[in-house]
Amino acid sequence: MRAVDLGCLEGGYSVELAKMGFDTLGIEARQENIDKCNFVKENLGLQNLHFAMDDVRNLPKYDKFEVNICYGLLYHLNDPVAFLKTVSECTTKILLLNTHFAPDRDLRYELGHLNRYVIAPIQKRAKALAPQQNYRLSPMTTNEGYAGRWFREWSKTAGKAKIEKMLWASYNNNRSFWLRKKDQTKVLHDVGFGSVFEQFDYTGDIAPDNYTSRHSRTMFVAIKH
Repeated sequence: MRAVDLGCLEGGYSVELAKMGFDTLGIEARQENIDKCNFVKENLGLQNLHFAMDDVRNLPKYDKFEVNICYGLLYHLNDPVAFLKTVSECTTKILLLNTHFAPDRDLRYELGHLNRYVIAPIQKRAKALAPQQNYRLSPMTTNEGYAGRWFREWSKTAGKAKIEKMLWASYNNNRSFWLRKKDQTKVLHDVGFGSVFEQFDYTGDIAPDNYTSRHSRTMFVAIKH
């Protein structure tokens, strides 16, 4: 079976998939990250481990995969619906999707600049005042026909060199769109996944039980019939 790790960063998940026997491809946009991936590949000697420096939106040129891993990537895109349609077209069996989602109701995000420049900085310093992480999201709106909130990745004036060094941020878009949780589920069905589940124990023993509610982040398992 073939597996793809989208936005693979330094290749950690790609390595584990290859060790399990999958013919694995990790796709990563930044040169610094892909250099680390290739260093790992050279030292592990896994012949079924491959990396490509590319925009994940170009996934179709790498053909189809039985298993698709999308961890910590979707919420960095400004076109998540179009991207998930591409992912579905390139996935024949299963998608594992770990992503943030936009809270359905959060008064802070309706306050615009007041939250961004006053409330959020205070809560960052005094975490006890923020039972839910404050990501400075936009008020609820729609994008590509689905509900969610916008997140600012970096300033429009940021230069290419600076963006290259932002290893945990988006690459080609300065803001990203976080789908509302129920819209996220609906999108996965709409793009062609017959069954969609939420996995609640995906953090194992490395995070507290309230991780999903506090960080508005969860794991979806989408299956092709």
